[in-house]
Amino acid sequence: MKKNLQELLDWCKSKGITVKFSDSSELKDYAAMNPAAAKKLGYKDIKANEVIIDVTLPEDTQFKNLIHELVERELINDGDSYWTAHIKALKAEKWALQKAEKFVSRRKGKAPIKSVRINVSRGTGINKH
Repeated sequence: MKKNLQELLDWCKSKGITVKFSDSSELKDYAAMNPAAAKKLGYKDIKANEVIIDVTLPEDTQFKNLIHELVERELINDGDSYWTAHIKALKAEKWALQKAEKFVSRRKGKAPIKSVRINVSRGTGINKH
């Protein structure tokens, strides 16, 4: 999983997204946070290009949470409510853990996360739109 996390971090960096690792005290009991969700939840301001991940969690959980935050952030920015985006992001993280290698390789230099959406009607995977 370490390789997948590093590849996803590299992808974020290439897209100008800063992934900040912090402890749970800064995150106020959240495992991770993105600026779109922070705004909806009344959490402190986070830079538009930043995602915060709890460094104390295992790497596979950090990977899963980063997937969640990236997908959730884009869905909220595209108009989904926080809860709708959150539920879709939960499905995305589950799918990403199952298909981690394929997911990361799809992201390498290709479509931005913005074009990734959950196929909610079938409840399976992530589809490009």
